[in-house]
Amino acid sequence: MYRPQGIFHIVMQGQCYMRETSSDEVILLQTGDSVSFPTGGLHWISDSPGSQNLSTENCVTVTDDKELALLKSGDVTAFAADSDCWRNNPLAAPSTDSDSSKDSQETILLSVTVSYNSSIDHAFLKNLPCFIRASPKSGMQIQNVLTNLLIEESFGSYSGRDLIVDHLTEVLFVQLLRLHMRDKKHSNDFLDALSDPHIGVALNLIHMETDQKWTVEALARESAMGRTVFTQKFIDMVGDTPKSYLINTRMMKAKSRLQDTNDSIISIAKDAGYACESSFGKAIKKCFSTTPSTIRKRL
Repeated sequence: MYRPQGIFHIVMQGQCYMRETSSDEVILLQTGDSVSFPTGGLHWISDSPGSQNLSTENCVTVTDDKELALLKSGDVTAFAADSDCWRNNPLAAPSTDSDSSKDSQETILLSVTVSYNSSIDHAFLKNLPCFIRASPKSGMQIQNVLTNLLIEESFGSYSGRDLIVDHLTEVLFVQLLRLHMRDKKHSNDFLDALSDPHIGVALNLIHMETDQKWTVEALARESAMGRTVFTQKFIDMVGDTPKSYLINTRMMKAKSRLQDTNDSIISIAKDAGYACESSFGKAIKKCFSTTPSTIRKRL
């Protein structure tokens, strides 16, 4: 399977084997296990370790998403969670038969895709891990709760099901990233910066900025560091200066408001720290190679 953005799989029942393209290791996945590829990635999932290399003539598409396909061998059924086939399928719930053995048990795999704006040149996206594995034994109970809720909502036909599934997917994705951040070795990158007791404070203040317009001096003070030391550590972990990161974050927020709201351009400009539309327009042009009015027309 390959997808240019995020995808993760949850083993609802049975077991399967997974291998990512950058490794020769074949991983056994059992009921309750989940694997995530935050940036997409070439990988194989099969019923046995020896079923990794299959002919493309076995490739089947899943719904209208041409970027997501399955290589099938044997008795494989693939359908969307919102299809009648899914709701009416007798395998649409994990087996409760206590006499069923692992060898004879059908395998049910729930695959979820996550889309985000990959056109944004941001350190967070650049530092997303290629692969995360989680299991019920990972020690994050909230992950198990979210997984069960996602499965239940995906099977159901409740009011607002699609909205809940979308948000549960986002929250589960964040939880998997938290698990990765908790377990990964120190690498001094953006994900480490988010949890750093000093730089993490500054990043939170920048992203939560509203009426308070932060300066580098104020951010350094709130982070309990001197400006020089703060600036250097920020550059080392984030890959950008505090001032540049602060401006770029304001520009991204402004672009989002231009695209998603009917707020006046002058009000957006003032909230971004610009007194007039002309200076704001120059800043937008520098960041996105287009004008505020062009972005607004796309709305």
